[in-house]
Amino acid sequence: MEEQPVTHLAVLRDGRRLAFVERGDPNGFPIVHHHGMPGSRLQHEAPDELYRYLGIRLITPDRPGYGLSDDHRGATLADWALDVADLMDRLEIRRFGVTALSGGGIFALACAALLPDRVTGAVTTGCPAPMQIEGAFRGMRFMTRAGVWIAGRMPWLLRAGAWAFGWFAERYPRFVYEWFNQGGPPADRRWISSPSFEGGAVDDLREALRNGPSGYVTDLELLSRPWGFPLEGIRVPVRLWHGGEDSVIPPAHGRYLAAHIPGATLHECPGEGHLVLWNHPDEVMAEAAAPAERMALAT
Repeated sequence: MEEQPVTHLAVLRDGRRLAFVERGDPNGFPIVHHHGMPGSRLQHEAPDELYRYLGIRLITPDRPGYGLSDDHRGATLADWALDVADLMDRLEIRRFGVTALSGGGIFALACAALLPDRVTGAVTTGCPAPMQIEGAFRGMRFMTRAGVWIAGRMPWLLRAGAWAFGWFAERYPRFVYEWFNQGGPPADRRWISSPSFEGGAVDDLREALRNGPSGYVTDLELLSRPWGFPLEGIRVPVRLWHGGEDSVIPPAHGRYLAAHIPGATLHECPGEGHLVLWNHPDEVMAEAAAPAERMALAT
């Protein structure tokens, strides 16, 4: 199993701690990766050698309530964009790209929308669209649909259920991950069965729930609500990757985002499910590191 990088703790403007790790080339182009729901700073797309080869300095923070980051109850997507800007200030980084897995995509898009003078581009995989759009739940598997529905209508029930889920997942992370990903297309099942993916996913899930499910609950609540910024207002380059057989976040979500974000491009992958990120790590990260992406709004 790949050795885990050193964890750093940044103290933000309001005194909260934000944990993060760095991978790849310390002098490379900085990219902030947004982990999934749930997830942690331990999540990454590829071996460290690929980031170094592409000249990437990958920075992956725990969002509030996950891993070693302090909770931030009542936070909005705009608050997360401020946290990222604060972290980048402390690292003396002016311009950076963003990548994201699954539900982490809404946080990456918030950065793209609200930090246009700093974010050079965004690359997401399996990103949801706003849940208020017509047909948002069509083709979505029951577990995802139920979580979002409960988060929007009965948050008290979500919090109670999430504590039970967190207790079980912390003790049996391998079983939970296999159960969560059962029934996917062959391309996804191949990755799930690989030792490197399985071990990394288990470590990531355990770390995400280290201090309980508060981060996961907050994420689901934010996913269930209006985002607070218009997709049409995003002016940085956005690349969207989506599996054609994704039942966690159906491909219609990717198509909606591509139709409403100016200039966005969609890579829809036939025969693939929700694990597009790990099926195409070289291509996804190469897009995030492309010179055109870095310099899109440099002037």
